[in-house]
Amino acid sequence: MNGTDRPSNRALDITFAVLRTAAAVICAFLLYTFLYTMSFNQVNFGNVTGSIFCISVILLVILYPFMRKKKTLRVIAKTAAALQLVFAVYCCIISGFILSEMMHGEKEAVSVSSQDDPQTVIVLGCMVIDGEPSPMLAIRIQKAEEYLNAHPDAVCVAAGGKGSNEEISEAECIRRTLVRGGIDESRIYVEDESTDTTENILFSKEIIEAYDLPRDVVVVSECYHIFRGVRQAKLNGLHASGIYPDPAPVIMTLPSYWLREIMAVTRDFIVAV
Repeated sequence: MNGTDRPSNRALDITFAVLRTAAAVICAFLLYTFLYTMSFNQVNFGNVTGSIFCISVILLVILYPFMRKKKTLRVIAKTAAALQLVFAVYCCIISGFILSEMMHGEKEAVSVSSQDDPQTVIVLGCMVIDGEPSPMLAIRIQKAEEYLNAHPDAVCVAAGGKGSNEEISEAECIRRTLVRGGIDESRIYVEDESTDTTENILFSKEIIEAYDLPRDVVVVSECYHIFRGVRQAKLNGLHASGIYPDPAPVIMTLPSYWLREIMAVTRDFIVAV
């Protein structure tokens, strides 16, 4: 009996050791991306939370062989591991909602765009650097420009206020860049008072109603942001779908903003309840 148990226990120990090592390697890579994003003065709740989580996982993996030798420390280690697992699973669940909207939103946008009725494209703003779009905003604008060129009857609402460290509003930056790209200025409406996603959509809806623009809207933002943007639009009574640019140019910052979005979705759910 004992002879049978030893190989089994050894195999189990090896399995857990491999899993711990894999978790540490993944967290080390994610920690690098969080710190990379912070190095550009882009510190947010996502990369701060992510950094703390990754450091805690790495420390637990390193210290576990020593902690398991004492009962009290072993209990602490197992409790910490359980909490880390719960957090990771929760992030995966919310990511599932985000991924679902990414896939469904693109299909719905294509379906709507194939109809004769015009649409209103809402471009959600983000950081402006020295009066020019940040890399993240630039690819959003490029995606909107492509859509507007492909759908000449569509109009655009550029949404985003002016941050304390920005020379011009995000909306104005979007407008200027679209005009430089060849989009007729008469097709662009500016919403430059909003400070977050909820206000982006709410104030854009007010412009849509004020100018009698199409209520079929296509939200343009990052892949991780589409779920919340489309959800807010639907909550405001708009028929909404979403499109997003290829994230490759900003792939190293994606984990920071993806995790920040998970936190924002959580906050929205709590507020709704």
